[in-house]
Amino acid sequence: MAFIRMVQPPNVTADTYEKVNAELGVDGDPPPGLLLHCGGEVDGKWQIVDVWETREQAERFYEERLPKAIETVLRMLPPDPGRSMEYELHTVIRP
Repeated sequence: MAFIRMVQPPNVTADTYEKVNAELGVDGDPPPGLLLHCGGEVDGKWQIVDVWETREQAERFYEERLPKAIETVLRMLPPDPGRSMEYELHTVIRP
């Protein structure tokens, strides 16, 4: 079942977000199961939304690939991800 995760990581700017995405190389090598990724500023805080085919694929990415990219960009262990919400999706429509 499809899975969504929305996170507002602390102290993230557009610059940090773009550097982490560049380190991940997601444009040329998207992670298996990723259906949608987007990010933008909401009420002065950066928000990131990912939709995945399964929770397991999301967790694999969040545990294996993402922390390494964040650590490379920030030159420190990834901080607490901040405020987040995640849940299984009932329906995903892709035209």
